[in-house]
This record gives sequence, structure tokens and C-alpha cells, in this order.
Amino acid sequence: MAEQPTLDTDDLAVYRAILLHQEHDGERLAERLELPRERVAAAVDKLISLAMLRPSWDRPGLVRAVSPEIGLQLLLQREQQELALRQDRIDQTRAALNQLSTEYASYEDGPGPDGAELLHGMDQIRTRLEALASQCAEEVLSFLPGGALPTVAIQAGQPLNEQAMLRGVRFRSAYLQSITKDRATYEYVRRVQAYGSEVRLAPSLPMRLLIVDRRIAVIPGDPVGAEPTALVLRSAPVLRALHELFEAYWKDAVPLDGAPAGGDGGISPQEREVLRMLANGDKDETVARALGISVRTERRMVADLLARVDASSRLELGVKAARLGWV
Repeated sequence: MAEQPTLDTDDLAVYRAILLHQEHDGERLAERLELPRERVAAAVDKLISLAMLRPSWDRPGLVRAVSPEIGLQLLLQREQQELALRQDRIDQTRAALNQLSTEYASYEDGPGPDGAELLHGMDQIRTRLEALASQCAEEVLSFLPGGALPTVAIQAGQPLNEQAMLRGVRFRSAYLQSITKDRATYEYVRRVQAYGSEVRLAPSLPMRLLIVDRRIAVIPGDPVGAEPTALVLRSAPVLRALHELFEAYWKDAVPLDGAPAGGDGGISPQEREVLRMLANGDKDETVARALGISVRTERRMVADLLARVDASSRLELGVKAARLGWV
């Protein structure tokens, strides 16, 4: 017996738009959801095969949603899964930050345990990163939350990373979804993916992070004046916490080639993160920095969301977004 097809993000977004917004036309669906026409058509075909969509009686050539109980049950299950993933990510973040707080406090009182080091200035930081890239043997995990990468950083890191991948080192890197808007960064990421690196995109990341062979981690330290610093950590409990934090975000991120422009109900993961941060009371500047976008772009996203749900204030937007299951 053939296995029942599963619904992905595109399928649920299309079904929800047809069910809740009474949108039947393929072109308008693609425009509403900001998805390519082919992906909308593929989703419609799958939903028809699952009997969740059927031909419209009133509008020949178009489709209508049927069995809303089934559709809403599937949506509820997915939202429950997303909630569980989000809670898991929060728990992992809290555990990692608790470990880091303990480690950093002990470091301030003297030399850190297990050989922790504090690097001062970009020369020291880059020298250590170059050494780690040449010494890594099995796996490199990284969070890269800074949005578009400076050209000099791309030029400096590319040869070392590619040499490591050619040696068989497994790379898993999580970037912000906003990198798809920067041509140089996106081309670089596609290049490293072609060499075998696994790349996923997330709407936000908690910090810049590098974990090498599960034995060394590098995270940003507090700046000393205008001078950047970095912490090199070898403590086993801290490394375990950071590794669990990485896995929690990695599980919730989307592959580079499979990143949807729109999510459930026409809302993208990046827009969902904007709504979540605004609900937490974060200011526009904080939201923009976390997502790696400009404040102007963030405000334009908020304005688009206000118009989409016909809200006259951010408070009303939050209420309507909650009703729609967006946050």
C-alpha cells in the first residue's frame, strides 16, 4: 500500500489561503503567498490528491477547500509541533546561557577552567580561526547571525573552509534568512554548499558561534573599548550546552535550497519572528539587528503585516496575528 503523502509548508500555506481567504485563483495565490507559480501548482495538485481540494462548482477551472475539519486538524498538529520546537529551543538557549554565565564569571576571576582563553582584536581572533580551520578533523558547526558578510571576510574564510571540506570535514552552518537578499553572500554560501557544506537558514540566531570537533568553541566576548574580543572555550559542560543549542536551532531552520518565501497562511518565518519579537516588547532596532536587516526594511515588513490583517495599530496587529495562529 502506497504511503500517504505528507504536507509540507507550501501545501499548508496554499490550503490555508484557500480555506480562510477564499482565494481560488492560482496566480493570486502565488502573489498572496509570495511563492513561485510552479510551487503553488504542485501544492494544489497534492491537495487535490488528498481530497482536501476539489474543483469548484461555481467557478469552473478553479478549486475549493473541502473537509475543513481535516484541514484544521492538520494545521493544529503542525502548530503544536512548531510550539514544541520553539519551547525546546528556548530551553536549550537558557541552558547554554546558564553554562556560559558560569564559565564567564569564573574566567573574570582569573585564567578560565579547562584552558579558556580571551582573544583581543581581530588579528588574534582571525589567527586562531585560521588555526582551527587547518586543524579540524571531523565537524565544524557555526551560527552566522550577522546578515550580509563583508567581502574581506568571504575572501579570508573561503580557501580555509574549502580545504577543510576537501579533507572530508563536515560543515553545518546556520545563516540568517536575510542573506538571500545580498548577492555576494548568497553566492558565497551556494559555493560552500557545492563543496559539501550543509547550510540552513533561520529567521534569527542567538549569537555568533563556532564549534570545532566538539572540543573547542569560539563565541564573541564583551568588547574592550572599540576592540572586539572572543572567548575560546574547552569546558566539557559548556561545549555540551552549546552543541545542544546548535542542534535545537538547526532542527528548526530550513535548507538553503528549500527555504520558502512564505510560510503558513502566507506569513514567512522571518515575518513570524518579527511578530514574536514585537510581542516580547523589542524595539524596531533590536528586531532589525536580530534578523540582519535594516530598520527601514523591518518597519516596511511591519507596515505590510498591518495592511494584510487590516490593523490600525501594532497592538491590534498582535491580537489578530494571535487569532490567525501566526504567533
